[in-house]
Amino acid sequence: MTPLSILRENFLARATETWAHIALALLELAATLLLGWIIKQFLATYGRKWAEKTKNELDDRIIAAILPRIKWLALVLGLFFASEEIANITTKNPTAAKVLGYTNNAIYAAFVFVLTMAAIRLIDTIIGFTMNRYSGRTGVAADEALFLLVNRFIAVFIGAIAVVIVLGHFGVDVSSFLVFLGGGSVALALAAQETLSNMIAGFVIMIDRPFRIGDRVKLPTGEIGDVFEIGMRSTKILDFDHNLIISPNSELVKTRVVNYSYPEARIRLAVEVGVAYGTDLRVARETILALLRAEKSVLKEPAPQVAVVALADSSVNLQAVAFTADFHDKSAIETSLREHIYQEFSKAGIEIPFPQRVVTITPSSGKLPSA
Repeated sequence: MTPLSILRENFLARATETWAHIALALLELAATLLLGWIIKQFLATYGRKWAEKTKNELDDRIIAAILPRIKWLALVLGLFFASEEIANITTKNPTAAKVLGYTNNAIYAAFVFVLTMAAIRLIDTIIGFTMNRYSGRTGVAADEALFLLVNRFIAVFIGAIAVVIVLGHFGVDVSSFLVFLGGGSVALALAAQETLSNMIAGFVIMIDRPFRIGDRVKLPTGEIGDVFEIGMRSTKILDFDHNLIISPNSELVKTRVVNYSYPEARIRLAVEVGVAYGTDLRVARETILALLRAEKSVLKEPAPQVAVVALADSSVNLQAVAFTADFHDKSAIETSLREHIYQEFSKAGIEIPFPQRVVTITPSSGKLPSA
Protein backbone atom coordinates (compact mmCIF):
# COMPACT_ATOMS: atom_id res chain seq x y z
CA MET A 1 0.00 0.00 0.00
CA THR A 2 1.45 3.30 -1.05
CA PRO A 3 1.80 6.26 1.38
CA LEU A 4 -0.81 8.15 -0.66
CA SER A 5 -3.41 5.42 -0.18
CA ILE A 6 -2.66 5.25 3.57
CA LEU A 7 -3.11 9.02 3.86
CA ARG A 8 -6.37 8.78 1.91
CA GLU A 9 -7.77 6.08 4.22
CA ASN A 10 -6.85 8.06 7.35
CA PHE A 11 -8.54 11.17 5.92
CA LEU A 12 -11.70 9.24 5.09
CA ALA A 13 -11.77 7.68 8.59
CA ARG A 14 -11.34 11.06 10.23
CA ALA A 15 -13.92 12.63 7.94
CA THR A 16 -16.37 9.87 8.75
CA GLU A 17 -15.77 10.35 12.49
CA THR A 18 -16.14 14.14 12.18
CA TRP A 19 -19.41 13.93 10.29
CA ALA A 20 -20.66 11.36 12.77
CA HIS A 21 -20.09 13.78 15.67
CA ILE A 22 -21.67 16.63 13.70
CA ALA A 23 -24.67 14.48 12.95
CA LEU A 24 -24.99 13.50 16.63
CA ALA A 25 -24.71 17.17 17.65
CA LEU A 26 -27.49 18.14 15.24
CA LEU A 27 -29.56 15.19 16.44
CA GLU A 28 -29.15 16.22 20.09
CA LEU A 29 -30.10 19.81 19.24
CA ALA A 30 -33.19 18.67 17.34
CA ALA A 31 -34.17 16.22 20.10
CA THR A 32 -33.89 18.92 22.76
CA LEU A 33 -35.96 21.35 20.70
CA LEU A 34 -38.56 18.63 20.09
CA LEU A 35 -38.69 17.83 23.81
CA GLY A 36 -39.15 21.52 24.61
CA TRP A 37 -41.96 21.76 22.06
CA ILE A 38 -43.67 18.67 23.57
CA ILE A 39 -43.43 20.10 27.10
CA LYS A 40 -44.78 23.44 25.90
CA GLN A 41 -47.73 21.78 24.12
CA PHE A 42 -48.45 19.59 27.13
CA LEU A 43 -48.54 22.59 29.49
CA ALA A 44 -50.57 24.63 26.99
CA THR A 45 -53.27 21.96 26.80
CA TYR A 46 -53.36 19.61 29.78
CA GLY A 47 -51.59 22.00 32.16
CA ARG A 48 -54.06 24.80 31.51
CA LYS A 49 -57.03 22.44 31.77
CA TRP A 50 -55.76 21.24 35.15
CA ALA A 51 -55.15 24.83 36.28
CA GLU A 52 -58.68 25.86 35.25
CA LYS A 53 -60.14 23.22 37.58
CA THR A 54 -58.45 24.70 40.65
CA LYS A 55 -59.98 27.58 42.59
CA ASN A 56 -56.67 29.40 42.77
CA GLU A 57 -55.77 31.62 39.80
CA LEU A 58 -52.06 31.61 40.61
CA ASP A 59 -51.30 28.36 38.73
CA ASP A 60 -52.90 29.79 35.56
CA ARG A 61 -50.66 32.83 35.76
CA ILE A 62 -47.55 30.75 36.44
CA ILE A 63 -48.20 28.58 33.37
CA ALA A 64 -48.80 31.69 31.25
CA ALA A 65 -45.50 33.15 32.46
CA ILE A 66 -43.48 29.97 31.86
CA LEU A 67 -44.79 28.96 28.42
CA PRO A 68 -43.05 31.64 26.28
CA ARG A 69 -39.66 30.86 27.85
CA ILE A 70 -39.64 27.08 27.36
CA LYS A 71 -38.51 27.32 23.71
CA TRP A 72 -35.57 29.57 24.63
CA LEU A 73 -34.53 27.26 27.44
CA ALA A 74 -34.74 24.25 25.11
CA LEU A 75 -32.67 26.08 22.47
CA VAL A 76 -29.91 26.95 24.93
CA LEU A 77 -29.81 23.43 26.34
CA GLY A 78 -29.74 21.96 22.83
CA LEU A 79 -26.82 24.18 21.85
CA PHE A 80 -25.00 23.16 25.04
CA PHE A 81 -25.41 19.41 24.31
CA ALA A 82 -24.39 19.97 20.67
CA SER A 83 -21.24 21.86 21.70
CA GLU A 84 -20.29 19.04 24.06
CA GLU A 85 -20.54 16.62 21.15
CA ILE A 86 -18.55 18.89 18.82
CA ALA A 87 -15.82 19.09 21.46
CA ASN A 88 -14.92 15.47 20.65
CA ILE A 89 -13.57 16.47 17.23
CA THR A 90 -11.69 19.61 18.27
CA THR A 91 -9.37 18.07 20.86
CA LYS A 92 -6.47 17.96 18.41
CA ASN A 93 -7.03 21.44 16.98
CA PRO A 94 -6.11 24.20 19.46
CA THR A 95 -7.74 26.98 17.47
CA ALA A 96 -11.02 25.09 17.11
CA ALA A 97 -10.93 24.15 20.81
CA LYS A 98 -10.43 27.80 21.76
CA VAL A 99 -13.35 28.94 19.59
CA LEU A 100 -15.51 26.18 21.05
CA GLY A 101 -14.56 27.31 24.56
CA TYR A 102 -15.76 30.84 23.78
CA THR A 103 -18.94 29.36 22.33
CA ASN A 104 -19.56 27.29 25.48
CA ASN A 105 -19.06 30.37 27.66
CA ALA A 106 -21.55 32.32 25.55
CA ILE A 107 -24.03 29.45 25.78
CA TYR A 108 -23.57 29.31 29.56
CA ALA A 109 -24.16 33.05 29.84
CA ALA A 110 -27.27 32.73 27.66
CA PHE A 111 -28.52 29.87 29.85
CA VAL A 112 -28.09 31.95 33.02
CA PHE A 113 -29.80 34.91 31.31
CA VAL A 114 -32.82 32.82 30.29
CA LEU A 115 -33.16 31.37 33.80
CA THR A 116 -32.81 34.85 35.33
CA MET A 117 -35.55 36.31 33.13
CA ALA A 118 -37.79 33.34 33.88
CA ALA A 119 -37.22 33.74 37.64
CA ILE A 120 -37.93 37.49 37.50
CA ARG A 121 -41.11 36.91 35.50
CA LEU A 122 -42.24 34.15 37.87
CA ILE A 123 -41.68 36.22 41.01
CA ASP A 124 -43.36 39.21 39.34
CA THR A 125 -46.42 37.04 38.66
CA ILE A 126 -46.56 35.74 42.24
CA ILE A 127 -46.20 39.22 43.78
CA GLY A 128 -48.83 40.69 41.46
CA PHE A 129 -51.27 37.90 42.30
CA THR A 130 -50.62 38.28 46.04
CA MET A 131 -51.20 42.05 46.00
CA ASN A 132 -54.38 41.73 43.92
CA ARG A 133 -55.68 39.04 46.23
CA TYR A 134 -54.91 41.19 49.26
CA SER A 135 -56.73 44.12 47.64
CA GLY A 136 -59.78 41.98 46.92
CA ARG A 137 -59.90 40.61 50.46
CA THR A 138 -59.36 43.87 52.32
CA GLY A 139 -60.81 46.41 49.91
CA VAL A 140 -57.50 48.31 49.90
CA ALA A 141 -56.40 49.28 46.40
CA ALA A 142 -53.04 47.89 45.37
CA ASP A 143 -50.31 50.53 45.34
CA GLU A 144 -48.92 50.52 41.78
CA ALA A 145 -45.84 52.47 42.87
CA LEU A 146 -45.15 49.89 45.56
CA PHE A 147 -45.65 47.07 43.05
CA LEU A 148 -43.15 48.61 40.62
CA LEU A 149 -40.66 49.33 43.41
CA VAL A 150 -40.74 45.76 44.70
CA ASN A 151 -40.39 44.37 41.17
CA ARG A 152 -37.43 46.62 40.40
CA PHE A 153 -35.71 45.66 43.64
CA ILE A 154 -36.18 41.93 43.00
CA ALA A 155 -35.05 42.27 39.37
CA VAL A 156 -31.86 44.08 40.43
CA PHE A 157 -31.19 41.54 43.19
CA ILE A 158 -31.63 38.50 40.91
CA GLY A 159 -29.66 40.23 38.14
CA ALA A 160 -26.75 40.85 40.52
CA ILE A 161 -26.73 37.18 41.52
CA ALA A 162 -26.72 36.18 37.83
CA VAL A 163 -23.78 38.49 37.11
CA VAL A 164 -21.82 37.02 40.03
CA ILE A 165 -22.52 33.47 38.80
CA VAL A 166 -21.41 34.26 35.22
CA LEU A 167 -18.27 36.10 36.34
CA GLY A 168 -17.40 33.22 38.65
CA HIS A 169 -17.76 30.78 35.74
CA PHE A 170 -15.35 32.87 33.67
CA GLY A 171 -12.81 32.77 36.49
CA VAL A 172 -13.19 36.43 37.47
CA ASP A 173 -12.61 37.22 41.14
CA VAL A 174 -15.97 38.49 42.38
CA SER A 175 -14.96 39.09 45.99
CA SER A 176 -14.26 42.79 45.38
CA PHE A 177 -17.58 43.08 43.53
CA LEU A 178 -19.41 41.51 46.46
CA VAL A 179 -17.64 43.84 48.89
CA PHE A 180 -18.68 46.79 46.73
CA LEU A 181 -22.29 45.61 46.68
CA GLY A 182 -22.25 45.12 50.44
CA GLY A 183 -20.78 48.55 51.10
CA GLY A 184 -23.17 50.17 48.65
CA SER A 185 -26.12 48.47 50.31
CA VAL A 186 -25.05 49.69 53.74
CA ALA A 187 -24.55 53.24 52.47
CA LEU A 188 -27.93 53.18 50.72
CA ALA A 189 -29.64 51.82 53.83
CA LEU A 190 -28.13 54.55 56.02
CA ALA A 191 -29.05 57.29 53.55
CA ALA A 192 -32.63 56.07 53.22
CA GLN A 193 -33.05 54.92 56.81
CA GLU A 194 -36.19 56.95 57.46
CA THR A 195 -37.77 55.96 54.14
CA LEU A 196 -36.98 52.29 54.68
CA SER A 197 -38.40 52.51 58.21
CA ASN A 198 -41.67 53.88 56.84
CA MET A 199 -41.76 51.24 54.10
CA ILE A 200 -41.25 48.39 56.58
CA ALA A 201 -43.90 49.92 58.83
CA GLY A 202 -46.21 50.08 55.80
CA PHE A 203 -45.73 46.35 55.25
CA VAL A 204 -46.47 45.73 58.94
CA ILE A 205 -49.69 47.77 58.72
CA MET A 206 -50.79 45.90 55.60
CA ILE A 207 -50.13 42.51 57.21
CA ASP A 208 -51.29 43.25 60.77
CA ARG A 209 -54.21 45.44 59.59
CA PRO A 210 -54.80 47.51 62.76
CA PHE A 211 -57.08 49.70 60.65
CA ARG A 212 -58.58 49.65 57.17
CA ILE A 213 -59.75 52.16 54.60
CA GLY A 214 -62.83 53.92 56.01
CA ASP A 215 -62.12 53.10 59.67
CA ARG A 216 -62.46 55.93 62.17
CA VAL A 217 -59.32 56.28 64.26
CA LYS A 218 -57.93 58.55 66.94
CA LEU A 219 -54.27 59.50 66.65
CA PRO A 220 -51.97 59.94 69.66
CA THR A 221 -52.04 63.71 69.00
CA GLY A 222 -55.81 63.72 69.58
CA GLU A 223 -57.05 64.12 66.00
CA ILE A 224 -59.98 61.93 64.98
CA GLY A 225 -60.74 61.07 61.38
CA ASP A 226 -61.45 58.37 58.81
CA VAL A 227 -58.63 56.43 57.16
CA PHE A 228 -58.48 57.72 53.59
CA GLU A 229 -55.47 55.88 52.17
CA ILE A 230 -52.80 53.48 53.41
CA GLY A 231 -49.63 54.10 51.43
CA MET A 232 -46.14 52.68 51.50
CA ARG A 233 -44.59 55.70 53.22
CA SER A 234 -47.53 57.28 55.05
CA THR A 235 -51.18 56.88 55.97
CA LYS A 236 -53.67 59.61 55.08
CA ILE A 237 -56.56 60.37 57.47
CA LEU A 238 -59.47 62.68 56.65
CA ASP A 239 -60.60 64.63 59.71
CA PHE A 240 -63.99 66.21 60.41
CA ASP A 241 -62.85 69.55 58.92
CA HIS A 242 -62.18 67.70 55.65
CA ASN A 243 -58.47 68.21 56.08
CA LEU A 244 -56.05 65.43 55.17
CA ILE A 245 -53.73 64.37 57.98
CA ILE A 246 -50.60 62.66 56.62
CA SER A 247 -48.90 60.55 59.26
CA PRO A 248 -45.67 58.55 58.67
CA ASN A 249 -46.22 54.82 59.00
CA SER A 250 -43.28 54.39 61.38
CA GLU A 251 -45.01 56.67 63.93
CA LEU A 252 -48.34 54.83 63.65
CA VAL A 253 -46.66 51.47 64.27
CA LYS A 254 -44.85 52.67 67.40
CA THR A 255 -47.72 54.62 69.01
CA ARG A 256 -51.19 53.91 70.39
CA VAL A 257 -53.95 54.34 67.81
CA VAL A 258 -57.62 53.99 68.82
CA ASN A 259 -59.81 52.32 66.19
CA TYR A 260 -63.48 53.16 66.71
CA SER A 261 -64.79 50.91 63.93
CA TYR A 262 -62.98 47.60 64.59
CA PRO A 263 -63.88 44.82 65.25
CA GLU A 264 -67.41 46.20 64.69
CA ALA A 265 -69.03 49.52 63.79
CA ARG A 266 -71.00 49.69 67.04
CA ILE A 267 -69.91 52.52 69.32
CA ARG A 268 -70.85 53.92 72.71
CA LEU A 269 -72.73 57.18 73.16
CA ALA A 270 -72.03 59.29 76.23
CA VAL A 271 -73.89 62.49 77.18
CA GLU A 272 -73.23 64.25 80.48
CA VAL A 273 -75.55 66.83 82.03
CA GLY A 274 -75.65 68.57 85.40
CA VAL A 275 -78.74 69.21 87.52
CA ALA A 276 -79.11 71.48 90.52
CA TYR A 277 -78.78 70.20 94.05
CA GLY A 278 -82.19 69.32 95.41
CA THR A 279 -83.43 67.95 92.06
CA ASP A 280 -85.36 64.67 92.15
CA LEU A 281 -82.73 62.46 90.52
CA ARG A 282 -85.26 59.71 89.81
CA VAL A 283 -87.33 62.08 87.64
CA ALA A 284 -84.22 63.39 85.86
CA ARG A 285 -83.00 59.85 85.23
CA GLU A 286 -86.36 58.65 83.86
CA THR A 287 -86.60 61.69 81.60
CA ILE A 288 -83.23 60.94 80.04
CA LEU A 289 -83.98 57.21 79.71
CA ALA A 290 -87.27 57.98 77.95
CA LEU A 291 -85.38 60.09 75.41
CA LEU A 292 -82.83 57.32 74.86
CA ARG A 293 -85.54 54.72 74.30
CA ALA A 294 -87.35 57.00 71.86
CA GLU A 295 -84.24 57.55 69.74
CA LYS A 296 -84.40 55.13 66.77
CA SER A 297 -80.63 54.97 66.28
CA VAL A 298 -80.02 53.90 69.89
CA LEU A 299 -79.71 50.12 70.33
CA LYS A 300 -82.03 48.36 72.74
CA GLU A 301 -79.27 45.94 73.74
CA PRO A 302 -77.26 46.65 75.73
CA ALA A 303 -79.90 48.70 77.50
CA PRO A 304 -79.26 52.46 77.94
CA GLN A 305 -78.22 53.56 81.40
CA VAL A 306 -78.07 56.81 83.36
CA ALA A 307 -75.74 57.13 86.33
CA VAL A 308 -74.56 59.82 88.76
CA VAL A 309 -70.88 60.37 87.90
CA ALA A 310 -69.96 63.37 90.05
CA LEU A 311 -71.11 65.64 92.88
CA ALA A 312 -69.61 68.81 91.47
CA ASP A 313 -69.35 72.28 93.03
CA SER A 314 -72.58 73.57 91.52
CA SER A 315 -74.36 70.50 90.19
CA VAL A 316 -75.03 66.79 90.39
CA ASN A 317 -73.64 65.38 87.12
CA LEU A 318 -75.56 62.63 85.33
CA GLN A 319 -74.15 60.61 82.43
CA ALA A 320 -76.33 58.86 79.86
CA VAL A 321 -74.69 55.83 78.21
CA ALA A 322 -76.07 53.93 75.22
CA PHE A 323 -74.88 52.29 71.99
CA THR A 324 -75.52 52.90 68.30
CA ALA A 325 -74.88 50.53 65.40
CA ASP A 326 -72.78 52.90 63.26
CA PHE A 327 -69.95 55.05 64.53
CA HIS A 328 -70.72 57.62 61.82
CA ASP A 329 -73.93 58.54 63.70
CA LYS A 330 -72.27 59.15 67.08
CA SER A 331 -71.89 62.93 66.88
CA ALA A 332 -75.36 63.57 65.43
CA ILE A 333 -77.11 61.39 68.02
CA GLU A 334 -75.27 62.95 70.97
CA THR A 335 -76.12 66.44 69.68
CA SER A 336 -79.79 65.49 69.30
CA LEU A 337 -79.90 64.01 72.82
CA ARG A 338 -78.43 67.16 74.38
CA GLU A 339 -81.04 69.32 72.66
CA HIS A 340 -83.92 67.08 73.70
CA ILE A 341 -82.63 66.82 77.29
CA TYR A 342 -82.52 70.60 77.52
CA GLN A 343 -86.07 70.88 76.18
CA GLU A 344 -87.52 68.14 78.41
CA PHE A 345 -85.75 69.46 81.52
CA SER A 346 -87.26 72.90 80.86
CA LYS A 347 -90.75 71.38 80.59
CA ALA A 348 -90.26 69.35 83.78
CA GLY A 349 -88.84 72.31 85.70
CA ILE A 350 -85.48 70.62 86.21
CA GLU A 351 -82.77 73.22 86.59
CA ILE A 352 -79.44 72.92 84.78
CA PRO A 353 -77.29 75.11 87.03
CA PHE A 354 -74.31 77.24 86.12
CA PRO A 355 -71.27 77.75 88.36
CA GLN A 356 -71.90 80.14 91.29
CA ARG A 357 -69.50 81.65 93.78
CA VAL A 358 -70.33 83.16 97.20
CA VAL A 359 -67.99 86.01 98.10
CA THR A 360 -67.88 87.15 101.77
CA ILE A 361 -66.36 90.56 102.51
CA THR A 362 -64.92 90.95 106.01
CA PRO A 363 -64.50 94.56 107.30
CA SER A 364 -60.91 95.54 107.84
CA SER A 365 -59.73 96.83 111.29
CA GLY A 366 -57.71 99.58 109.65
CA LYS A 367 -54.51 98.51 111.32
CA LEU A 368 -51.44 97.53 109.38
CA PRO A 369 -49.94 94.17 110.18
CA SER A 370 -46.93 94.29 112.46
CA ALA A 371 -43.50 93.54 111.03
